[in-house]
Amino acid sequence: MARPRKNLPQKKGLDPWIMTYGDMMSLLLTFFVLIVSFSSIQDSKFKEATLSLHDAFGVMRHPPTVIEFKEAVVTPLTPKAEQDLIYEIRQMEQSLLDKGLDKEIDIKVTDKGVAFRINAPFLFDSGRAHLKPETMGVLNTLSGFLKKVSFPLRIEGHTDNIPISTSMFPSNWELSAARAVAVARYFQSEGMAPERMAAVGFGEYHPLDTNDTPAGRAKNRRVEIFMKLNQEQELPQGLPLQSEEISDGG
Repeated sequence: MARPRKNLPQKKGLDPWIMTYGDMMSLLLTFFVLIVSFSSIQDSKFKEATLSLHDAFGVMRHPPTVIEFKEAVVTPLTPKAEQDLIYEIRQMEQSLLDKGLDKEIDIKVTDKGVAFRINAPFLFDSGRAHLKPETMGVLNTLSGFLKKVSFPLRIEGHTDNIPISTSMFPSNWELSAARAVAVARYFQSEGMAPERMAAVGFGEYHPLDTNDTPAGRAKNRRVEIFMKLNQEQELPQGLPLQSEEISDGG
């Protein structure tokens, strides 16, 4: 005798995987539609969009074309690199203090870079542009620090207003320029890339103090070395050895 059949459950609707498959197909279709739309963007539409941003936010005053390459962005100092640089500056400051040279060399961090001011009589004899042998140790320490970074350097020579007229130096301009070049040449001999450096002479035309007193004239006779950071990069201020402000090239 045949056994009676049990009532089997009847399926209602589609299998569950059909919904997942349909979602995946919809996402893929949307993805390819977006790719096609991006590849066919019109320059006029792009400009309209950038102009709309300008009107709304006051930005992008010169809207670029769809594809336009600008100058490469220089990577700014990382917090770790910034800390290392400040630590090196602090170490140099302490070394100068220990050697009793804090009156001969000033170090100051400005909003644009690091400035080193060296009294000219410490580096050169009066009316001369040959570095004194006893200054080589300090310059060697300074070049060792500067070689650890790749920022551009501007080396400036400055004098007082006492006229000089020799066969080698017809005026203070020539003397100040020769002194700046002497420092740059020394840095080059220590392995510093010459393309990083610029040597200029300002003569007596950028004084720090009055030229009417011996003390003022002594302050004006100097060599300034300015390590310029990139515009995107700034270090915290407030790290001077001396209280007086060091110019960044004025």
